[in-house]
Amino acid sequence: MSKKVALIGESMLELSRQSRELSSGNLSMNLSYGGDTLNSAVYMARLGVDVDYVTALGDDAMSAWMIQQWRDENVGCELIERIHDSVPGIYLVSVDDSGERSFSYWRDSAPARRLFDDQKKSENLFAELKEYDWLCLSGITLAIYQESSRQRLFDLIARYRAAGGQVLFDSNYRPKLWESVASAQVAYQSMYQLTDLALPTLEDEQALFGDNDKNEIINRIKTWGVSEIVLKMGGTGCQVVCNDKSELVASHKVDVIDTTSAGDSFNAGYLAARLKGSSPQEAALEGHNLASVVIQHRGAIIPMHSMPNSSSTV
Repeated sequence: MSKKVALIGESMLELSRQSRELSSGNLSMNLSYGGDTLNSAVYMARLGVDVDYVTALGDDAMSAWMIQQWRDENVGCELIERIHDSVPGIYLVSVDDSGERSFSYWRDSAPARRLFDDQKKSENLFAELKEYDWLCLSGITLAIYQESSRQRLFDLIARYRAAGGQVLFDSNYRPKLWESVASAQVAYQSMYQLTDLALPTLEDEQALFGDNDKNEIINRIKTWGVSEIVLKMGGTGCQVVCNDKSELVASHKVDVIDTTSAGDSFNAGYLAARLKGSSPQEAALEGHNLASVVIQHRGAIIPMHSMPNSSSTV
């Protein structure tokens, strides 16, 4: 029987300029969609994982378009709530000459932020999620909810784990989404204490907790009870820690076009391989394999025909 995976988060409409140059008159834009957990969901589905996406969208035409795009990617959408008289958030992505991206957001009233506002609806959602083997979310997932909703989410995750479910957390820290560093630190510690597989990024952890090096990050997260840690370190690779074994798994050296979704695609490749039965080190290689291809394309989701050959189909 295949493992079922659900990812919780926010996906928005994505606008990207066709040219880096700003000039007078109209700007040509490409319209797509994106969001860290959604990107991972699409790549997991492409790797053969039985995956569903959990979010809230509006009742407008663009929300319907987004859902149809995801269904076409074999991402399950039955757990997406549609909120009346709402529209999805939007972000504009800009990429510099080195491939690094920056974002401008219009998301304050996005329906995804209200997913856990109602206790009864949240209980009903987690009654459905109990049937899933893995639940995946990120630091951005945590950041979009108000404090009471975030605490409700933590309580539900604790019950999900007590019933046998496993949790993946990607730290993905975005300072602008948090009211303070202190509030983010409290939320992250609570989340790590509910996590089985952590996929943090070195720069994010240092920005949030002020760690000096990778060992401080890994030791802190281990202290919070996480049994499997994969610390992503960009071009250096990742440090894989599991079963008292720690190993650096180098990444592939490629010409970077756009780093958008590098970590999201790595997460997908890693979990897909682990679900298949690969070791953590083998799974890290699969994550690097996919991410190295993704960063050679513009945008969060690369064309299907550009997907690398992989042994991670579940």
